[in-house]
Amino acid sequence: MNLKRAILTLCFLLMIWPGTTFAKEEPIIYTVVQGDTLWDISQRFIKDPYYWPNLWSNNPDIGNPHLIYPGQKLRIYDGRIEIIPIGGDGDAGDVGAAVMTPDELLLIPTFGGAQSFISVEEVETLGTLVDSVDNRTLVATGDTVFLEMDDLAAVKPGDVFELITMGPKVIHPASKKTFGYQFADPIGFQTIQLGTVEVTEVTESVAVATITNALREIKRGSKLRPYRRLPDRIPRIFAGEVLEGYIVSDDIGKLAMGQWEIILIDIGKESGIMVGHELDLYRLRQVTKEANKNKALVLPDIDLGDAIVLEVRQGYAEALIIRTTNLPIFRGDQVKTKLQ
Repeated sequence: MNLKRAILTLCFLLMIWPGTTFAKEEPIIYTVVQGDTLWDISQRFIKDPYYWPNLWSNNPDIGNPHLIYPGQKLRIYDGRIEIIPIGGDGDAGDVGAAVMTPDELLLIPTFGGAQSFISVEEVETLGTLVDSVDNRTLVATGDTVFLEMDDLAAVKPGDVFELITMGPKVIHPASKKTFGYQFADPIGFQTIQLGTVEVTEVTESVAVATITNALREIKRGSKLRPYRRLPDRIPRIFAGEVLEGYIVSDDIGKLAMGQWEIILIDIGKESGIMVGHELDLYRLRQVTKEANKNKALVLPDIDLGDAIVLEVRQGYAEALIIRTTNLPIFRGDQVKTKLQ
């Protein structure tokens, strides 16, 4: 009899436990806006972009996981997301829910940042990993190395540098190609991140440093530049004027680019562009062969999507594509800053 009573008590507790737990949670009520996907909502609010398949499978009324509609409301808890059915009791359940400020809604995940390009001018300022303490070909995390620097007097203990190797040349898509594309002057090079080093001592001839992170094979001859840690999230801001430029390359040299990829643009620090500036991505629309050739038609641009600036340097910037249309994005497509 006691066993039966214990089992019944346990079943009763299991039945009421979920309700008791959930009642203590105050969800964020988020309203979907144009351009949102389940991927970026999952990344933004619960730090897990791969959560969206769970949300999709638990809500079979969503036919396409990337087509959630503006105005749709979501309940966002600590670790899970629920879709409030259209016409349901979502408003009644919003009482006591956490309120999000405009600044919080405008934060954009950076997905690890950028820094995959170096200009021709910057190449001249790079340092070099010249040796280590033993005869091994490769060095690893924790190893002591010696650095030859462009301006050794400016280096001090505690400084952190990024180890890179030079990748393919980057040619501006609008450059003059008198002798063919492959012979055009490069504006820089793509870079491959190898890891980071931290300076521990500075002597008369070299800086002594420790490898703090090894992402790939690090050898003598690897180049160094100052390390800039990008934040995990940045706020969107609007530009005060329209700045226009070109997409010069992407993060890894692909032919076509898509959402959540890094692009290199030819608008730099000197132009006034800033981290967080939103960009329109577009392509000039060409008049068709069947149009009246006697009329100078100016057609609207082709919308390709949106991006947000992550990194700004002299002569160029890098941006994250946060929205795309159904068209691929290529080198030579154009960008301009959004105005409020």
